[in-house]
Amino acid sequence: MDRGAARALLLALAAIAWPLPARAWGPVAPVAPQVPPPAAAPETPPAAVPEAPPSAAAPETPPPAPPDAAGAWPAPLPQAPPPAGWPPEPTAPETAPWQPEETAVLELPAREPVRRPRLSAAVGMGGTFDTVGFDDGDVRVIPTFVSVLGIGDGPFGFDLGAYASEAAGRHGNQNPVDRLAVDAFGVIRPGAWYRPADVSYQLRVLRGLAAELGLGFERDGRSAKSGTRFVLHAGARADFPLTPAGEPTELRLRIAVRRGIGLYTPKIYGTTVSDVTSVSDSAAELYAALVVVF
Repeated sequence: MDRGAARALLLALAAIAWPLPARAWGPVAPVAPQVPPPAAAPETPPAAVPEAPPSAAAPETPPPAPPDAAGAWPAPLPQAPPPAGWPPEPTAPETAPWQPEETAVLELPAREPVRRPRLSAAVGMGGTFDTVGFDDGDVRVIPTFVSVLGIGDGPFGFDLGAYASEAAGRHGNQNPVDRLAVDAFGVIRPGAWYRPADVSYQLRVLRGLAAELGLGFERDGRSAKSGTRFVLHAGARADFPLTPAGEPTELRLRIAVRRGIGLYTPKIYGTTVSDVTSVSDSAAELYAALVVVF
């Protein structure tokens, strides 16, 4: 074949191969099959946010003003505060899981203060009318010291009294006995029930009249030689006020009489066999005393 025919054949082949794609000239790579992507899990819708009421919508911010001629930017405008009640507060459940029970408080009426009974103290002097130890049997007056403490100044009271007479050495060759007694007795004042609100002096004296009844223990003797006995206390009194009515502390003059009735008769023995003294009751004890009532 000549050179001209070969050139014409190459041109013809080139003209035929020109419109084919570029991949037709090389090896073809395998194409991977297209797999559709897996279906995505459904997205959780966002929590619904309560929309602001139309009237509570925030006002639009105006565009910033251009700088002035000096090149200074104007001060920012104050923003309006959010409307009241926005954002809405979470509401509590209608019923609480636990509520404290209401406790009823009872107020008791105030008690009146307890009034203590009035107290009294009396100190005085008097005389004991006694015949024990006197040879002639005549009644002699023996000095007596008296002290009485009392509780209560109303219709009823309770007193504790001490009585001491001193006869030894006062009557020459006679042999009288000394008496020392401690009595506990009750006091009743019948006049306290009569017109207690009246503060006239006569009624105050009437309310001071009292009778006494109780028990006592008495020691009778001469120095170391003595005997003892239990007595029944019997007496009466009258109190005369010395201070005005209504005073918190009162001073009174008391005139009283007492007698100790022995429950038995003790005997006192002297230096000889014939020197025996039987201690009987005294006739009475009369005394006057100053009394402080508080």
